[in-house]
Amino acid sequence: MEEPELPVLLVNEVGGTLGVLEEHLPFLKKHFHLITMKEFLESKACLSVKVEAIYMWWHRPAIDLELLKSLPNLKVVASSGVGVDHLDMKLIAGFGVRMANTPHAVCSSTADTGVALLLVAARRIVEGCQVATSPDTEYFPCNMLGDDVTGATLGIIGMGSIGYKIALRARAFEMKILYHNRNRRKEDEELAVSACYCGKIDNLLQRSDFVMLAVNLTPQTYKLIGKRELELMKPTATLINISRGSVVDQDALVEALQTGVIKGTALDVTYPEPLPRDHPLLKLRNVILTPHLGSRTHKTTRMITEEAVENILAALHGLPMPSEVTMAKQDRPYTLINVIGGMDGVYKDHVEFLEKQLKLITMQEFLENQQDLSQKIKAIYLWFKKPEITRELLQSLPNLKVIANSGVGVDHLDLKLISSFRVKVANTPFAVASPTADLGMALLMASARRIVEGYQIAVSPETKYFQADWLGEDLNGATLGIIGMGHIGYKVAQRAKAFEMKILYHNRNQRPVDEEQAVGAVYCQKKEDLLQQSDFVMLTVGLTPQTRNLIGKKELEHMKPTATLINICRGQVVDQDALVDALQNGVIKAAALDVTYPEPLPRDHPLLKLKNVIITPHVGSATVKARRLMMMSMVESILAGVNGLSIPNEVHE
Repeated sequence: MEEPELPVLLVNEVGGTLGVLEEHLPFLKKHFHLITMKEFLESKACLSVKVEAIYMWWHRPAIDLELLKSLPNLKVVASSGVGVDHLDMKLIAGFGVRMANTPHAVCSSTADTGVALLLVAARRIVEGCQVATSPDTEYFPCNMLGDDVTGATLGIIGMGSIGYKIALRARAFEMKILYHNRNRRKEDEELAVSACYCGKIDNLLQRSDFVMLAVNLTPQTYKLIGKRELELMKPTATLINISRGSVVDQDALVEALQTGVIKGTALDVTYPEPLPRDHPLLKLRNVILTPHLGSRTHKTTRMITEEAVENILAALHGLPMPSEVTMAKQDRPYTLINVIGGMDGVYKDHVEFLEKQLKLITMQEFLENQQDLSQKIKAIYLWFKKPEITRELLQSLPNLKVIANSGVGVDHLDLKLISSFRVKVANTPFAVASPTADLGMALLMASARRIVEGYQIAVSPETKYFQADWLGEDLNGATLGIIGMGHIGYKVAQRAKAFEMKILYHNRNQRPVDEEQAVGAVYCQKKEDLLQQSDFVMLTVGLTPQTRNLIGKKELEHMKPTATLINICRGQVVDQDALVDALQNGVIKAAALDVTYPEPLPRDHPLLKLKNVIITPHVGSATVKARRLMMMSMVESILAGVNGLSIPNEVHE
């Protein structure tokens, strides 16, 4: 049987200065039959009807009216990078051709370039290298001083994906971060990077030691930074541009640099590129120029090609493209949720983001209009186990494609039943790993240092003095045994290492040696060995038939009488009756539980009365940032699922 013919993809050339990278060819050729512009022009009559897509690598080939007219079956133009100012979007859309860029691929590397330029300018790295390597250098001048980055103020103009990545990096340098953007970021996003919003660009310019430009080039941002804006900046300030050269009035910039209006500039972009060889910017010592390196790394260029291919294939199959650049908003898939707000509902502050991507239908709306809505719903947004997924519900949704579940655990889902309806399931493991690990360490420390008990004593009206012999347990040098070394378990180990704890772990599979060494973890093939040696035992496994009652009477008796059990996974992983008995009889010292079975426990349950127990109300991932990341991950899975694409966090039976 013959293999299906690959779709024809037009590229500028292969290799060379303006061609697709040769190292990307094997990947591209898996999906397309490549035609270069030279081949196309030589065989135009034959090839014009075959070309279905164009891959623009660094603005080549140029898309003009003549080319569009010659390609009657063209469906999509995929451009490398974020900016689309080189595209006449109205012209292309007029031919019914879709457009895509690659924003996800370039964010990190472009942000890295911006921060690199900032650091290089501040610490005079280029100038320093010239001094250090000059044949005329006889000694290193002690007065060749740079500018401190730590504690300095960074003003970011354009707080999109790239700008936000810059803020994440700048925060690690303890910089004060200001930003100006068309729309203000969410409060939790601001807090995550300690960024302050400036509604007026002038305020940001006046206060910043470094100004970073990370905007797209539009009619509104053309020459955004001119003579007036430069004069608002501090005379000690540095301007960094990683967006587009035309965002800055270069004549005004030259004058500002020559006359000391600002201290210096670092430019990855200019207009034109490259500059004429006699341009004054090339002669100024307070200027650093790079040849538009923003996203030019091996990894990123590979990711750009992969994202472009994903967009092209989606377009050729008539599916929504992950990174489509459109003139109008896409239709949103109908998505069933439980309720908005309340104890079991989607958070109200998530709704704005969700409704940009999804058409939300509550269970009440569905039940009231089931006949009309049952055919339309393609996804279920399962927020903390609601709505309940039953056979009856699945039967009523014939076009359901995906269920996105908040959190990691899926023990509340009948995966076999759901799979029988050809519905896919996704969870959010990466969003919850860090906060859940944080909580595990918080419970460990709260138990070791008797924080809850100490608080009760400190605030009690009956307390007259603090006992000198009221002691806790040391973490430094203690042994932590982690049962379940997945994403969460490994994050726990990373944190425990900082407390100089000895780390043992038991897992279904042993971690690679380099991962073990990175956290100083020792593998215990037998769970009993870990239990016998550990001062603290932390449970971070998924609930399966194999892990139900994983810790019972026998396992508790293997533990040290001075040991503490911490459970941050699922209540059913522990035999609670055996745990009560062990705590009451001194088999183990204490327990700290974020999970129980059921939740909440009956109010007369003995665990609630024991002084050597700490219980929290299943708050492992309960942080503003984590819940927002969960929500965004769920949306990503839903959009992938309804469009027939690979789901990032798909859960299989």
